[in-house]
Amino acid sequence: MNRDTPFTARIAIRLPQSLYDKLEIWAEEEDRPLANLVYTLVKQALTERERALERVQVPQEMK
Repeated sequence: MNRDTPFTARIAIRLPQSLYDKLEIWAEEEDRPLANLVYTLVKQALTERERALERVQVPQEMK
C-alpha cells in the first residue's frame, strides 16, 4: 500500500454494545458518521500524546 495516499489503512475493532451505542448517539448529535467520529477521536488522542511526549523530552534534552 502507498502510505502517501490518505485513508489506505483499515482497522476492525470490537466494542461492547454499550460503548458502541454511546458513540453512535454522539455521532448522531454531531450529524456525522460514526466512523468519522471515531477517526476524529483517535486523531485527537494521538495529537495529545505527541504533545505530552514532547513536554517530557524537552527537559531531558536540557541536561
